[in-house]
Formats: sequence, C-alpha cells, structure tokens
Amino acid sequence: MILDTYPELHDRRRLLALARIGVDRQMERPELTEMVESVTGRIDTPFAVISVLLDGAQVFLAGAGPVPEWIGEAGGTPIEWAFCLPMLRTPEPWFVGDFAADPAYRDNPLVTVEGVRSYVAAPLISSDGVVIGGLCGLDVRARDFGDDELRIMRELAAETVRRIEARAEPAIMVP
Repeated sequence: MILDTYPELHDRRRLLALARIGVDRQMERPELTEMVESVTGRIDTPFAVISVLLDGAQVFLAGAGPVPEWIGEAGGTPIEWAFCLPMLRTPEPWFVGDFAADPAYRDNPLVTVEGVRSYVAAPLISSDGVVIGGLCGLDVRARDFGDDELRIMRELAAETVRRIEARAEPAIMVP
C-alpha cells in the first residue's frame, strides 16, 4: 500500500505545512494559474498542474491545458495515482519519458485511461523545508526532458512556493 511505502506522507511537519498553506480552503488562486501556464509555454507540454500531496489524496491547486473534466471536478486523484511521490524522498526535479514502458507507472489509470505518457516535475519545498507537492508538466506523447527543462521547472517551482506561501498562515513551530 502507498501509505506504507511512503511514510513521509504522514510526517507531522509536512502535514502542518499543508494546513498552513490552506489546501483545504476553497478559493480562487489566479496567481497559480500563471505558473502552470508558464510550464505549458516554456516546457511545451499540453498540460500542467500544481499538485499537493495529502496523506490520502493528491489535490490540484491549479491546472492548465486539457486536464480531464472529472479530475477538475474532483479537484485531484487518489494518492496512489500521484506521480510526485518520489520527490518526497528525493526533492529534485525529475522526469519520466514514457510511463507506458515504466513498470512502476504503466498500470496507473492516468496512463491507461487518460493517456499520460511523459512527465516533468519539480518539488514544491515549503519554507519549513518539507516537500508539499510538485509543479508538473504532462504530455500525451513519450518524450525526454533535458537539463534546461529541469532548471526551468526548479525556478518555476520556487516561484510557485513563494506565491502559495504569500497567502499562507504564519508558520507553525513544531518541536
């Protein structure tokens, strides 16, 4: 089970950071729409999302491009479908060039039903120093991403965190 595989999902500091940024508050976030549009424009992916990883779900704070209607209505997916999970352990930008050829992802419904084939992302690292999610570019064609794209994603992710935290509650100190 994913929750057992990724105990980081239950990390108290991470969950407090998520509470502080208010992912549970329904609100418009136009400042984040600009960020996902930057991904689609600069990385040339047909769609992009800002994903936060809760302990049982992946929630999207913003999306651009042909995000499937049901995902938009639901506001996210089950945590087991999240492509961003590895960044909890290795907080670096990364990509998957072809999900259909990758045994870890080829049976994921986002691949088998929605046709996602490739992915590039950078972690959203809060000012508390924990990974709260990812800024992700997705494509329906298999492709690789280079160092330039990874650098751009890192820069855009840092700006995304600044924008998210500008609306956040003050930091909660954890012993």
